Amino acid sequence: MNAPTSRAMTADRAYDPLSEQSHLDPYPTYSWLREHAPVYYCAARDVWVLSRYEDVRAALRDWNTFTSTGGVELADYVGFFGAGNCLEMDPPRHDVLRKVFTTRFSTKAIKTYESMVRATTVELLDGIEGASEVDLASVLTNRLPVLTICRLLGLPEADMPWAVEASIDMMTRPPDEVGPSAAAQRLRAQLVELFLREVDTRLSGVWSDDVLSDMAHAIQDGTMNRDEVQGATLLLIAAGMETTSSLMGNIVSAVASGQVDPQALLDDAGDLRPPAIDEFLRYDSPVQWLCRVATADAEVRGVRIPAGARVLMLYASANRDPEVFTHPDVINLDRDGSRNLSFGEGIHFCLGMPLAKLETRIGLGELFARYPRIIATDEPRRYPSHIIRGFDSIPVRVA
Repeated sequence: MNAPTSRAMTADRAYDPLSEQSHLDPYPTYSWLREHAPVYYCAARDVWVLSRYEDVRAALRDWNTFTSTGGVELADYVGFFGAGNCLEMDPPRHDVLRKVFTTRFSTKAIKTYESMVRATTVELLDGIEGASEVDLASVLTNRLPVLTICRLLGLPEADMPWAVEASIDMMTRPPDEVGPSAAAQRLRAQLVELFLREVDTRLSGVWSDDVLSDMAHAIQDGTMNRDEVQGATLLLIAAGMETTSSLMGNIVSAVASGQVDPQALLDDAGDLRPPAIDEFLRYDSPVQWLCRVATADAEVRGVRIPAGARVLMLYASANRDPEVFTHPDVINLDRDGSRNLSFGEGIHFCLGMPLAKLETRIGLGELFARYPRIIATDEPRRYPSHIIRGFDSIPVRVA
């Protein structure tokens, strides 16, 4: 691609989405981008970057101009999940495939999962009963979401321990890794083999009330191809795991560090208050960014983005845009943060958003009820991922 000639190239502060600084604390750079270069060209990655709320929101809504079919990540992770990944589709196929799962993730259906999520949380917390020092990332925040999605899929309980560990390991991305490792590829293949085996069992006549049965019915009636099971299931695993794990981990870390009083997070029933959940989604977006590809020349704030260019949507920067959120760098648990873009916007708005909020509301409510005092014993360790902002270790003392 020819070097851009826009004012974005005059920026004197480099932004690289895969840099160490972006991993540690990207927010000062986001602030600079919004003010000085809201449409920025990152030459190191050959990607255009949108950082203001209205620009990110508008681009996410305009799937005709900014397509997902070219992949939503950078480097060799594009296409990793394979066929059936709705996140890398546009209409009409996107709409057809997404409809297979809408009933399971409707508001009505989500309410029926509450007892399962609460029981799973209690099961996990019972596992640390009597311990005074624990890593809440490994025992709760990273485990509850993947257990929940595996149970909704309908995996046999005997396969659950392996599937949970394999899913977590598959999605672990070292900071210097620009594509899936051999280990990640191997785990991906093994997980897909398990999912296909379960779908084939249902197609043989052994039906269940679960997501894998929904896929089998869709294959049976011609709505879905068997090859699309891989991308659909891996997307559900990743989306069901990473966003919720990060959201929960960010809240737990804020409590453990003394940044937030856990009692201020709770409602009268002892669950997390919805405004508090929205505020943490806004303040420290679990998904920092995803990409699109321009299908034609596009102009944003007077800057021409050429056709074929990869465009990075900075969700996390948009969520701290002072034109939309007053004092955006401050946590305000009573703020209406529901306009946050952490779950995307438009046709690709995250189907699992109600489930993520349910798990956070119940899971952390149960945690803080059992352990009113949670104090950090060491520095938490963030995921190595540049896209997902959460923690893979939160060592604490509980009482």
